[in-house]
Amino acid sequence: MNELSLSKHYLDLPLTEFKRTDLQPLSKLLAYHSHLYYNDQSPVIADFEYDMLFKKLQELEKMFQINEQQTLKVGSEVVSSSFEKVPHSRPMISLDNTYNDGDLRDFDGRIQRILGGNQVLSYMMEYKFDGLWVELIYRSGKLIQAITRGNGVEGEDITQNILWVKNIPHSIPYIETLEVRGEVVMPKSSFEKLNQELSLKKEKLFSNPRNAASGSLRLKNSEITAQRNLKYFAYDLANMEDFSQENHRESYQAVILQLESFWFEISSFFPLCKGIESVIKHIEQFKKSQSLDFDIDGLVIKLNEIWLWNDLGYTAHHPRYAIAYKFPAEILTTQILSVEHQIGKTGSLTPVANLAPVNIWWVIVKRATLHNYEEIQNLWVKVLDFIFIKRAGEVIPKIIANIKESRTWVEYEIQIPTHCPSCGSEIKKDEERVRYYCPNTYGCPEQIKQRIIASVSKDALNIDGLGKEQVELFLEQWLIEDVGDIFTLPEKKILLLWLEGYKEKSVQNLIDSINKAKIQDSVSFLVSLNIPWIWKQSAKELAKVIQSPQDLLGFSLSRESLEILPEIGNITSQSIIEYFQEPYNQRVLEKLLGSIVFVVPKNTASGIFSGKSFCVTGSFEKYSRDDLVALIEQNSWTFVSSVSKKTDYLLAWEKAGSKLEKANSLGVKVLDLEAFFEMIVQGEPIQWQQQELSL
Repeated sequence: MNELSLSKHYLDLPLTEFKRTDLQPLSKLLAYHSHLYYNDQSPVIADFEYDMLFKKLQELEKMFQINEQQTLKVGSEVVSSSFEKVPHSRPMISLDNTYNDGDLRDFDGRIQRILGGNQVLSYMMEYKFDGLWVELIYRSGKLIQAITRGNGVEGEDITQNILWVKNIPHSIPYIETLEVRGEVVMPKSSFEKLNQELSLKKEKLFSNPRNAASGSLRLKNSEITAQRNLKYFAYDLANMEDFSQENHRESYQAVILQLESFWFEISSFFPLCKGIESVIKHIEQFKKSQSLDFDIDGLVIKLNEIWLWNDLGYTAHHPRYAIAYKFPAEILTTQILSVEHQIGKTGSLTPVANLAPVNIWWVIVKRATLHNYEEIQNLWVKVLDFIFIKRAGEVIPKIIANIKESRTWVEYEIQIPTHCPSCGSEIKKDEERVRYYCPNTYGCPEQIKQRIIASVSKDALNIDGLGKEQVELFLEQWLIEDVGDIFTLPEKKILLLWLEGYKEKSVQNLIDSINKAKIQDSVSFLVSLNIPWIWKQSAKELAKVIQSPQDLLGFSLSRESLEILPEIGNITSQSIIEYFQEPYNQRVLEKLLGSIVFVVPKNTASGIFSGKSFCVTGSFEKYSRDDLVALIEQNSWTFVSSVSKKTDYLLAWEKAGSKLEKANSLGVKVLDLEAFFEMIVQGEPIQWQQQELSL
């Protein structure tokens, strides 16, 4: 069993099934991974997996009451023929870490117990960069040496290369010895550019920005290091307590601000937190708002009162005054079990990897797109490869690198299909768009299905209860052939009730949703047509030159008149014209326009609605507040932000609050979307029935 397979075995093995004899091999396994991470820049497991293995070793030592702890021996040996070994003046030890709020409260409780009180402590927070730890040594104001972390006791002298990191000061306004600790990182934008350049040269890609930063600092050619756009962020001193006393800086915050005055770029920190609950609150706020060009895997929390650090002391592994709060794993390792080749709504062929299931951010990930066949070449992935997969928040899972070191002789190449997996047509290559595609646009069952699914989605017709599974079933049962047939389903209610799992209530809900979708604004309707190269923004521009449904059935706009519109260039304009010239599309259009009331906003309003004022409240699903305000203003009506006696209409929908209550109390007429669109279409009064609505 190789190291990666053994790691997976130990990760999956419950603690109760471990034996005392597993301690030694688990310790050696962690040392092996630590060496790959710190020295070779080629880890074969993710950081989260390493942390979980380390925690298992800690738990086992407690379980078996081990006195000589193997966790204290887990480290990285410095092995390099290019760089000299240099000892640190004081060990660069790790931080304890956690993934939950409960552990943060326990951390605060331990500090309280050691200090013998029950006081509200102050904490500082800063980014936990995923970079290369580097110590910078200054004497008489000059940078004389730069040392990597190594095994924490000694590292490698990389002074020659560190001089090429542009934001590191070569001299500082401080004449005493200063040992600054921080991390060298590579911006994500620079990392992507670097990998693109390496791909063109057919060279090995870096799996993540940290490895790219580490590898760049170990190059023999310093000029290449200078081109890599590395950055250094300072966040610690080897002689922190001494410096704070000598310079009368009693708080960590004051020391960090002092470093900033010495021209260091510091690890951005948050407002001083009074108490651990304030820390937890700031972490939750940060999770919702973070958007950085650097990889971070969490936040570091440090006690602000430096004079208490010595009282708290250290374990052999970490200081007791600080802890790292790590975010849920974004990157994990798994295996490609097989690859499917899917056909999209435009006929493009997309490879999709079926994966050994892995839990990322509390979601079981079993599949990941490989985007296109050029991406497969860039990543150099094969079936049965072990790979790193990333899923940040709600983003679609992405394969970011293969683990070449784990390869045996069973992996095999991913072949590009010669024929469409849906209709059997010969696959063509589109040189301009770097894609392979099925040319059978209007006869390929999979393309037809994918177009219908896109047409009923939220940004288009927005028909609730009509998703992928329902579309597939209705096509199989010949209830529909294209999106135009969707609006005939209410007439087929008896047939729907015969389908397995379809009861009176669910069928009626679907019919209600379809009937509700019979009124569409022009932008959503154009999106639903699936015109190649037309998305929501370009649909907004196209809608400006569509005056009526007849303009679509007898489409006569020239390329020149289309290309003067923003968002529509020569490729898009040609695509629009070809779309409306196709007889199949005209037949579908006729079906749709026979069922849908197509709302085209007027440039001017007349009659009783002219100059009327509208207020908007609530959540409108596919329509943003800006969309509705634009419709109001396009009809020469007035938008007002609050309800008063002078307000003519309130447009309200789900989650409407105080504005709806006020409108009801003042007798202001309340509109739902259907009534609002009817006003736009009819241009004349509609019959009102004032209600106490609770939307």
